[in-house]
Amino acid sequence: MKKATFREKLGYGIASLGDAVAYGLAGTFLLFFLTTVAHIPPAAAGTIVAIGSIWDAIFNPIMGYISDNISTRFGRRRPIIFIFSIFLGIMMFLLFTNVEMPLSAKPIYYGFMTVLFWTGFSGFFVPYCALGTDYASTYDERTSIRSFASFFNVIGSVFCMIMPTAFVDLLVSHGFTDSRAWSVTGAILGILTTGTIIVTVAVSGKRDVPCITEEKKSPGDFNVLHIFREYISVARLGPMKYLIIASLASLIAYAILTSNVMYYFTYKLHLSATESSAFLVARSLLGLVMLPIVSKLSRMFDKRIALIICYATGIAGMIVMKIVGAETMAATFIYVILFMICTSIYWQMMPAIYYDMCDYDSATTGKKREAMILSFQGLVEAVAVGIGGQILGAVLQAAGFDGSASVQTSVAMEWIENSATVMPMVFLVISCIALFKYPLTRGGER
Repeated sequence: MKKATFREKLGYGIASLGDAVAYGLAGTFLLFFLTTVAHIPPAAAGTIVAIGSIWDAIFNPIMGYISDNISTRFGRRRPIIFIFSIFLGIMMFLLFTNVEMPLSAKPIYYGFMTVLFWTGFSGFFVPYCALGTDYASTYDERTSIRSFASFFNVIGSVFCMIMPTAFVDLLVSHGFTDSRAWSVTGAILGILTTGTIIVTVAVSGKRDVPCITEEKKSPGDFNVLHIFREYISVARLGPMKYLIIASLASLIAYAILTSNVMYYFTYKLHLSATESSAFLVARSLLGLVMLPIVSKLSRMFDKRIALIICYATGIAGMIVMKIVGAETMAATFIYVILFMICTSIYWQMMPAIYYDMCDYDSATTGKKREAMILSFQGLVEAVAVGIGGQILGAVLQAAGFDGSASVQTSVAMEWIENSATVMPMVFLVISCIALFKYPLTRGGER
């Protein structure tokens, strides 16, 4: 495989901007939108998040199998990415539009919209990740291609953090209702997401090679049972169990932290929308600073050790933050640094680790199942978002959180703080243990 040029890496990475906008919008703001704008009770909102995640977990392996086994004259990844990017942009608008209907019907409506949103997201994300294997064939090159993607991921996070906070506040100050402001924001971010993904589709034609296989596919090969048998075969690869546990635990922590951060900023720290937006943007920009640091750690050790070092730093810092609090602006900024470490580094390192699994699978089975393997990341994301959202929704409900009240009870405030600090750290500890046991390194299998 010819080494990817700087320009090719930029072209591939730009779709990660759209990835970050879509994923960040849902992960950080969906629960907040459902409870404070659509006024759905927290437990029901958490269930909506979980329903979408259950569907996403089912759809991911199907999408992975299709992406690995369908080829057109335009390539086997790009047509799928193009179609689903348009659908995803539309769903971002619809999901964040507050529809006037009886409150009892809203959970059904938003549950359906959430299912459609994750259909669009996974339909783009799985073949996009698999497309990355056509750009990099070595351990260090895979880290490099993910660094470019991570750069655009951070830029996308900046857009995502500004728009649903400061931009919504700006629109409201100019006469928009809160509901209308969120709807406009969803539409603009949907257009941005679709546009950046289409750029990658347009410039990646030389890398999106047809499916190379001598095995003929019959219509029966595309039935659901066959697809899931293939998926189970991938799951049984030796190192995969550690990778799944590490990813799942990391992303449950991510889901709790990102879904809770607006509650923490708004109700515990009493930040304005503009202040919250500024801190969230700072989190994203700090992620840019971390890119070369994490890359250097990866070169010095390997990817899994780099991730463990970052997580251990975040865990220790969050425990201290729980003890001392984040009541001053300086302390809040320190919290944002720790928040970034716990939620941003995953996206730079873990996809590259999944790329290594593609090589392992090819070497041990002789099969080319990049999208099937990389769809595990999407599946784990789906399950983690569901679990994290369900946990946070249940915790807020049990603590007595009221989305229509400007002041919360002391119990609700305590658990908002716990969800922002120590509670997610339990899952990061689990992730560190699984990463330590993960056997694939730069030198091969341990």
